[in-house]
Amino acid sequence: MTLTSALPRAGALAAALLLTALAAPAPAQPAAEPAVLSVGHTDAMQVTYEGGKLGLRVKDDTGDAVKFHDPADVVFQVLPHAEMAIPEGGVLDFIGAPGDPIWLLPFTQDHTLLWPGWSTEELDTGTFKGDKVSMRLVAAEGPGEAALWGLGNFGTPNVFFNTRDGLPDAISVNTNSHVHSTWAFTATGEYTLTWEFTGTLADGTEVSTGHVDYHWVVGDLPDDPDPDPDPDPDPDPDPNPPGLDGRLVLDEGHVDVLATTFADGALALDVKDGTKLHSPDTVYRDPDDVAFHAGPSSELTLSQELVDYWQVEDRYDAGDKLWWLPSSQQQGVLFPGWNSEIPGGTLQNDALDLRFTDFSGPGDLLMFIPGDGIEPTVLYADTADGLPDTIATRSKTHAHADWLFSAPGVYTLTWQAQGALADGTPVSSAPEEFVFVVGPWPGEDPDPGDPGNPDLESTQTITATVDTDAGGLVISVDPADRDVVLPAMALDPTATRWTTEGELRPVTVTDTRSADPGWNAAAQVSQFTSGAGGFSSTHLGWRPGVVSTGASQQVAPGPAVAGALDGGPGLATSQILAAAAAGSGNGTCVLGADLHLDLPTDVESGTYAALVTFTAI
Repeated sequence: MTLTSALPRAGALAAALLLTALAAPAPAQPAAEPAVLSVGHTDAMQVTYEGGKLGLRVKDDTGDAVKFHDPADVVFQVLPHAEMAIPEGGVLDFIGAPGDPIWLLPFTQDHTLLWPGWSTEELDTGTFKGDKVSMRLVAAEGPGEAALWGLGNFGTPNVFFNTRDGLPDAISVNTNSHVHSTWAFTATGEYTLTWEFTGTLADGTEVSTGHVDYHWVVGDLPDDPDPDPDPDPDPDPDPNPPGLDGRLVLDEGHVDVLATTFADGALALDVKDGTKLHSPDTVYRDPDDVAFHAGPSSELTLSQELVDYWQVEDRYDAGDKLWWLPSSQQQGVLFPGWNSEIPGGTLQNDALDLRFTDFSGPGDLLMFIPGDGIEPTVLYADTADGLPDTIATRSKTHAHADWLFSAPGVYTLTWQAQGALADGTPVSSAPEEFVFVVGPWPGEDPDPGDPGNPDLESTQTITATVDTDAGGLVISVDPADRDVVLPAMALDPTATRWTTEGELRPVTVTDTRSADPGWNAAAQVSQFTSGAGGFSSTHLGWRPGVVSTGASQQVAPGPAVAGALDGGPGLATSQILAAAAAGSGNGTCVLGADLHLDLPTDVESGTYAALVTFTAI
């Protein structure tokens, strides 16, 4: 099973603690010119203790090999497209007013932005009293304000550092920790953030890094050149759809439809089959050998809620039938995405274009990520307004989107990967055709009958896709106990809604991390669908509970969430199931929730199913 995060950009309000084992620290290397870090992972503040001295260096993971820098030799850049508006609702009032611009680096990695954190992994256990050091933002200079925050219990921001309300600010950090948070700046320009780490050795000696300046640029660098124009060859692929005979059918599980590789000076597009249904390992396949099937389980009847959420009111209406391959993994449905496993530095600016150059089929294809209230909808491809379309991506990237097909039948999509080598030489893959079969497979009965009960019953199969790797922080369900069958719906006493209640199956959270940083467990439920139509999971509410805990755990259930008919958001967006504060999360606990589903009286009769995805951070 795969752990699937249901926090898009809203996840920028969270913080995570990760633990890894590293070799002995390497010295920072002096640089002839400052290194500009603008994309990829870096431990901006990595704390070291050598020769009786506490020190700070930069651990640079942005390239293929780890590098270490003196902070004075680095410029950290927040790229212009990190700009967003502070959302309504007051969640970020500590940094500015709703609608004001900020430049935000989220806690979860966005491969188009810098992902800075801090690390005390080099500090040995037992060296410092309480295995803790103090992290202080001593001073800040710049054209605006800066703030760093994490996620407190039940989704509220936990502000670590904020220049807006005065400095210094300080937090306690466990040794052997690796921490990420959200960073935000309120204006473009150059900033200097001055940090200091202090600690008390086991023998009582006080040690300090002293004041260390870190240099940041928000927006364009002063001398940024304009990017080179992308090459735009005009390939002429065969427009005739290839046959289906002899092709391996991929109709369920994870697959990177567009997998870009680089070898022998050339780009190539393959299919990365991670379904593990036809091989125990992930396999690269030739696009000519594969057919992708969006089968009957992908069929969707649009509700008005989905029309509004997806912002497709200009082309689709409630009641329209579509075939949907979603951007989060769902059982029994293909989970298509794209990736590039090209080493950093191979391509100029690590930039890669996936160009959608030709298309044939009985309907249209829309590829997008819906907006979440903070970020707008991202449109990747739309055959209704003509081609070519381009997905601008990067080396070492993996992404997914929602794919919407408007009619059943056989589609052929022609894609090509393009870029430029570091020396400016244009490179491109050969045009490749990718075949999708939407709806019933040719020759199958397109209408096998409605399996639904003529009475309004609602049998929701809620299946969690989780990560079962041992160790660390793990959220899991019993594979033999993952189906929730809600009782037949009945009219409530007011005869204004259908209603039913049930219980979530047990969810287990195990935290074995030595730093015991605490955790939040959350869940999000997909659209309910059936052959008769569908409805939004905003209508499903819950009241979480804690079934059992470990001896030293202190776990609080999340708040009750009302459904749409009672004015609540329901479970269509991520909601907290339970949380444990720092120092009280180690051990194993079992969580549950009472579910209540209320539907308007005009819902069609049928058997409906949805998928719930659990995450823990």
